[in-house]
Amino acid sequence: MFRNLISKSSLIAKGTTISKQLLFKRPYRIISSVKSSIKDDPKNSSNPSNEKISDFKDIEAIEKLMLNKEKPVASYIIQSHKKLRSIYKPSYWIDDLTYKKKPPIRPNKPPVNRKLNLRTMSDSYVEEFLPFKSDPDLLEEYVNPDGGIRMGKIFENLDLLAAIIAYKHCGNGKEDVSEMTIVTASVDRLDLIKPLSICDIRLNGHISYAGYSSMEVLIKMEALQDGVFQKLKTNPETKVQGETLMIARFIMVARDPYTNRSIQINPLQLENDYQKKLFQIAEEQKVKKNASAAAALTILPPTEEEKLLIHNCYLEYSKYDNKKEKPDHIIRMDETVMESVTFMQPQNRNIYGYVFGGYLMKLAFELAVANASVFMRSRPKFTALDEISFRKPVPIGSILCMSSQIVYAPGSPHKSFQVSVTADVLDIERGKRDTTNVFHFTFICDNPAMEVRRVVPKTYDELMKYVEGRRRREVGLKLRGLYNEASKGN
Repeated sequence: MFRNLISKSSLIAKGTTISKQLLFKRPYRIISSVKSSIKDDPKNSSNPSNEKISDFKDIEAIEKLMLNKEKPVASYIIQSHKKLRSIYKPSYWIDDLTYKKKPPIRPNKPPVNRKLNLRTMSDSYVEEFLPFKSDPDLLEEYVNPDGGIRMGKIFENLDLLAAIIAYKHCGNGKEDVSEMTIVTASVDRLDLIKPLSICDIRLNGHISYAGYSSMEVLIKMEALQDGVFQKLKTNPETKVQGETLMIARFIMVARDPYTNRSIQINPLQLENDYQKKLFQIAEEQKVKKNASAAAALTILPPTEEEKLLIHNCYLEYSKYDNKKEKPDHIIRMDETVMESVTFMQPQNRNIYGYVFGGYLMKLAFELAVANASVFMRSRPKFTALDEISFRKPVPIGSILCMSSQIVYAPGSPHKSFQVSVTADVLDIERGKRDTTNVFHFTFICDNPAMEVRRVVPKTYDELMKYVEGRRRREVGLKLRGLYNEASKGN
């Protein structure tokens, strides 16, 4: 069961006027008529420096720069799925089946000319409480066999919250977004900074970047001190100061529901230098993402250092290729495959009639955990989810085949390893698979006495997976190392 989503209600920046020409020019940049208000804002008495954010420091910077609601409001139990679905007219699956037989309303007409309004980051702020310690019934729905919290269900919450935040940014005062489709394009990064224990949780987030049709949603998960949630229910003015457990970045895109073309969203007004810095981080992250895609192994060959690594992997595999016995600390990559098959049911659909992205994240994560457990011969500890791209929607009624594999594990003394999960929709008529998602998870062994086995690839395809996993691990280690170093300094 989800918790009430609390949000600030202001929709348009007060006292701000802007011409239609400027709105359509480059809304994802700092609009010139707004720059002076950022500079002269009295709240900027202790502004952060304007130096460029260095590589791998975005976790530390984002946590410090994210908005916090000044006056939280007590929450009450609601169904968040119904909250999101209520944006459109209520529907049932039987009605949806009937509707699908009808032709689109405007198949060849141009998209609706929507009125655009300047929006601030605080306009899209939303928070959700998950009081696991205060509510035994809620905990029962999330608890795992070991007495912890099911991270897969948290992923469902995060994806839904990101969608609600995006819709709030795109609304025009009356949350009229019926002429717009917003979907999750990708999850750029999700880092579990500290272990998730049974405590009262607050999820809060807002828009940090807005382009022509895309937007970045930042979400932070915090652990509340004992008793804070109870105080919030009796005194909504209670100040909330939580301990950061997780930082997540979602990329949402808006499309015309009838043509599936990009549709312009409300531009973002930056009110102070803190918000300007968040916007800058998002832009730099976008540049790094494009650069990484351009250097992907599907486009460019491995680097000279990686070529040497590939050769060493070949030599190591050759030692055990023709032998029945191999050392216990060595395992071939092709021995780490684990698969699952799931029939996609209408109960897990989003408001557009496709499978909810958070549900796919949960399925992928729980398969990855199962595979990591078998690989470790013990329970793994989740640390990060790397970039996910939702390439294609998964239809209701389809058969989803997920295949997981340990793609990178350097072995002792290293404790972390990478698990990749590929999601394919099975076309039963053609007998083919169509890949819709690829997930990358990082796990770690937190038992100092336990040795993590080394994965050895053989084929060229496995070697490319190994190199890609190594790249992702190095990025994650730099991110987490800098964050932990900064935390110790505070």
